[in-house]
Amino acid sequence: MKNFKTIFIITLVLDIVQFIPLFLALSGGEMKAFLVADIGVDGLAESAPGLAVLDMMLFVFAFIALGYLLSIIYALRLTNIDSKKTAAILLGIFHLTWALPDFINLISGSGGHAPIVLMIFSLISIVGLFYVSQNGVAKSAE
Repeated sequence: MKNFKTIFIITLVLDIVQFIPLFLALSGGEMKAFLVADIGVDGLAESAPGLAVLDMMLFVFAFIALGYLLSIIYALRLTNIDSKKTAAILLGIFHLTWALPDFINLISGSGGHAPIVLMIFSLISIVGLFYVSQNGVAKSAE
């Protein structure tokens, strides 16, 4: 899989799947209640200031997620091979820094990480983006 378009589309789809819980939690309801319980901070569900901070954090993360998705969509439109390689390496770095805290928490055993399935999705995107940044081709030549 050396085709930039293929890797960018796979990354876009995996990112959408990964960001769905974030957008659902932002809208409130059951997903937000699950997130509050999963955070594990005693009294957070009853703390109005704590929930306000959580809402602001979700709001900011939602815009970061939107930036990721729009960046990948823009990368799909690039035509120059060097531009595609640059976009792939930058997107790979951004995805790595987004996912790295989850992997550190998993390895250290401290909890507070995303579900393993979503972490695998992150890893697929990261590896794909770094691979195509070095070995990518403009047309399907596999």
